[in-house]
Formats: sequence, structure tokens, C-alpha cells
Amino acid sequence: MDLYTFETLWPSLLGVAAMAGAMIWAFIKIRKLMNEDVRK
Repeated sequence: MDLYTFETLWPSLLGVAAMAGAMIWAFIKIRKLMNEDVRK
């Protein structure tokens, strides 16, 4: 893997990682809210 390929790929990889992180965070948040809703 050369430097040019790395320079063109890392913004995309960063975007994918950020989206995956946001989805995981949202999933955990929704599960927590659903669990609190069930207890009421």
C-alpha cells in the first residue's frame, strides 16, 4: 500500500468509522430508552 492510496482512502475510512460509531451509539441509546419504557 503506497502513500497515494493511503491519502485517498483514509477520509473514506474515517467516514465509515464515524458512521459505524454513530449507529452503535444510537443503538445503545435506543435499547436503554426501551428498557426504561418497559419498567414504567
